[in-house]
Amino acid sequence: MQKKRVCWNITTKCNQNCKYCHRFLGINDLTYEENKEILNNLIKDGVNNITWTGGEALLYPNLKELLKIARENGIKNKLITNGLVLAQNQGTREILDYLDSLTLSLDTINDDTNEELGRGRNHFEDVKIILDYVKDKNLKVNINTVVSKKNIKEMEQLGEFLNNYNISKWKFFKFMPLRETAEKNKNEFEITDAEFEQTKNVFRHFGNIGETDFRQEKDMEDKYTLLIANGDIIKTEHGVDVKKGNALYQNPVEFMYELEDNRMEKIKILIAHNNEEIRNKIADKINKLDYVELVGTTSEGRETYNKIIESKPEVVFAKMNLDNMDSIEIMEKSKENLKDNVPIFNIITNSKVSDEYMKNAYDIMGRNLNTFLSEPINNMEIDNIMQCYKELKENA
Repeated sequence: MQKKRVCWNITTKCNQNCKYCHRFLGINDLTYEENKEILNNLIKDGVNNITWTGGEALLYPNLKELLKIARENGIKNKLITNGLVLAQNQGTREILDYLDSLTLSLDTINDDTNEELGRGRNHFEDVKIILDYVKDKNLKVNINTVVSKKNIKEMEQLGEFLNNYNISKWKFFKFMPLRETAEKNKNEFEITDAEFEQTKNVFRHFGNIGETDFRQEKDMEDKYTLLIANGDIIKTEHGVDVKKGNALYQNPVEFMYELEDNRMEKIKILIAHNNEEIRNKIADKINKLDYVELVGTTSEGRETYNKIIESKPEVVFAKMNLDNMDSIEIMEKSKENLKDNVPIFNIITNSKVSDEYMKNAYDIMGRNLNTFLSEPINNMEIDNIMQCYKELKENA
């Protein structure tokens, strides 16, 4: 089933004053009845994933009712929140029962920096309260971090804290002077692309953090069409917000899904083989698939294991007997470190695999999509493997 996703800025109201924020300002919220009409239109159009955000979405008085309607109609609900309402008002936490995913905004654990950012001196403590509260609940927990001049040197410290929790995804946004407050404070927060790239180096040892994702301006334009508080459908094109329509008066599907195929996050692939010709052949095929991202190639065992921990690929093509660490050991150590986020392994061999070796491998990695491939590998095999995983990911 194809994902139809909507990012819905249900309100522009917020209880923090982030100086780098690019939320829309000066827009009136729609009534509950109007938003319920939009939601019903989205349901009719086959929407199956809604990200609820703002402003601060929990300040919209009828959010729980909308979440309940969405859940009853098979929609997966994701909430992005700064956590303040959930931390300070325990009664609001019943809203978690209607969520599939909770994303908390956290840029630093330093109280002084949080105050300087405009989030407030107690922001870290509020987020920690919620992380502790949901720690044993069946709920995916993600973190959004805006990387700017103010906090770029505090990422390692933040990662060490988050590694105490089972974080499904840690998403990084390069500060973007897109609109409103962020545009006004550009000089105070802006960093270069090179500085942003350096933040990727701090995540090698955080085994409890499932995925890391890095977003820059061009990614926002490629991936996001927004439904904002007054019902307008907004697409950012070349740094400019363009109104595409209004979901209250027009058919939303006409405007919102034209880039749907580009919205699925690319599947990360690692290729490990000591034969350069074979590595390149697999890489050439992988690079022709527009829904995958090749995160690297390696030629020996330890390098492969380190790359898996650093890049957290979703799928690995690896020769069975690599120098200094074979595939069994790589799988064992990867599972020990990454736990439930261990990648799918496609083990490549040029000889017959013993029943004992195969049993040991499947005992570690399971049989769901993990497989053994005989050399020479043909393109059709790679196509089939990637298509199966793509379908699994789309239906997750």
